[in-house]
Amino acid sequence: MGLGLASLGALAALQGADMTEARADVGDNQPAASATPPVSAAPTTSVTPAVVAASGCKLKGTQAGRKGVQLYDAPVGGRVIAAFTGALVPMTLSEIPLEPGQARAKLSTSAGSPALRIDGYVSAADVTVFSLRDLPVVASHVWITSGHRVKIVSATADTLRTELTIGGSENQAVRASGPCEAYSLQPGPTSPMEVPGNARGYMTKKSTMDLFDRANGSVVFSLKMIEGSGQLFWSTESKTGFVHIQSRSDISIDAWARWSDLEALKKGEMRDQYIAPSTALAGAKLGLDKPPPIVKAVKDIPVRARRDEKEKPVGVVEAGTELYLMETVVGWTNILPVSLGMTPPDDGGFWIPSTEAPK
Repeated sequence: MGLGLASLGALAALQGADMTEARADVGDNQPAASATPPVSAAPTTSVTPAVVAASGCKLKGTQAGRKGVQLYDAPVGGRVIAAFTGALVPMTLSEIPLEPGQARAKLSTSAGSPALRIDGYVSAADVTVFSLRDLPVVASHVWITSGHRVKIVSATADTLRTELTIGGSENQAVRASGPCEAYSLQPGPTSPMEVPGNARGYMTKKSTMDLFDRANGSVVFSLKMIEGSGQLFWSTESKTGFVHIQSRSDISIDAWARWSDLEALKKGEMRDQYIAPSTALAGAKLGLDKPPPIVKAVKDIPVRARRDEKEKPVGVVEAGTELYLMETVVGWTNILPVSLGMTPPDDGGFWIPSTEAPK
């Protein structure tokens, strides 16, 4: 098969090997990579990382790195040292700026198991983050549901504030805060919502619906859905023109709504709707037309972006990592991870001393 990834074009020259791509289905649509990074354009030489106020949160997981997203060697400015291809990559996201738009977060392509670990910096918006627990939007009434993609909007030393756009809404976004352990770079397990046998299903009648803290109480939230779309709820309680509704999708709701804003469903019509959604973990399946032999590192080996001992290493081949030895040039060997989840820029490489190359 032919080369399908523009970011892999540089590999055609490595030992004459061509890259091939076979796509695998992804459970949810991946958002596009940020059109422009929230930092200055990269110069041609590495720079000393800027001092940026950052969170102590450290998120781990394996996910399909968004195709074309680049890793830099500094949180601000710097040069490109790697790019994701769309294949699965283990990741650790840390040093998340308190204001993510001001600088990049640190990303290491390792999550605990042996890997070709490149230590770079990336816009936090270009990394998919998942909620691992329900996060309160309105205390006791509205939550971002666990297991869903969220966007980091700000951080503190030990918390992250994230945003979710409600599915089927007029781009209505909700925000919630949670501790570091409430987030991950891969989805956690989901389970069906328990619906009582005597529950009644309801659908929204209007595109906008107010939610109340109690029957005939105070408005705590307003849903703003696209015209023609509906939100499904269930209930076992009603009082004085109000219905106590609950739902669990990308947001979870436990509140009261006006009877006049709802359409009651027939018994049994809503049960199948309450199977919790799941997010498939899949990415591009890549391969080389004429792959070199796979070798395994027996010790940690520093990786540089240039064939120069004076270059600061940009990562490490961790002991136990399987990799491809692509080419050797004047005492330096260019390598690639077997997953092909990332590649160097056209003018760089993942170089190790040829004397340390695994046999």
